[in-house]
Amino acid sequence: VVSLSAFAQAVEVPTFNEKELKKLAAGEMVLRDRKPTDNRGVAAESMAIIDQPSSEVWPVIRDCGKYDQFMPRVKKTELRDENGTPICHTELKMPWPIPDLWSDNLSIIREEPSGRYARGWKMVRGMYKRNNGEWRLVPWGDDNQKTLAVYVVDSDPGLVIPDGILKSAQTGSLPELFKAVRNRVVALREKSAQ
Repeated sequence: VVSLSAFAQAVEVPTFNEKELKKLAAGEMVLRDRKPTDNRGVAAESMAIIDQPSSEVWPVIRDCGKYDQFMPRVKKTELRDENGTPICHTELKMPWPIPDLWSDNLSIIREEPSGRYARGWKMVRGMYKRNNGEWRLVPWGDDNQKTLAVYVVDSDPGLVIPDGILKSAQTGSLPELFKAVRNRVVALREKSAQ
């Protein structure tokens, strides 16, 4: 699946303090709060290590049309072509008391020869006031055979719900999200080996 390419900006590699590096080395997720656009909604950056090279993780992240096959809380996804523009339709099952949400997002792909990749999204329509974000994949480890996966979200569903509940709903499932990506990469590797 080829999407709108953006080569002008390099795929950014975050810097880490010693505590964060220890968490990553232990297989844990690092979560950083970010300031939401317009100070409304939720924004966060989360990072984890996936024990496969970025070239194997990339097909899982790139193909938003298959997210409903493995990502937590994703009810339905579909990659649509609207006059040559890739749009990813996503429907999410939200925890009570938040209603299920949907959005159509412009899909923005960056691929670098160094093995760095990014898939960004920017909402064009949907139930949210704002739903933007990005996955970034960066080769990791001494031999670059692992991947640093970075997930960034800036979202405002525009609901009359305290931001604390929204933040919990948005960030509470992030460890399961990284686990699902890890499992999907392994499953696809095993399937291709058969």
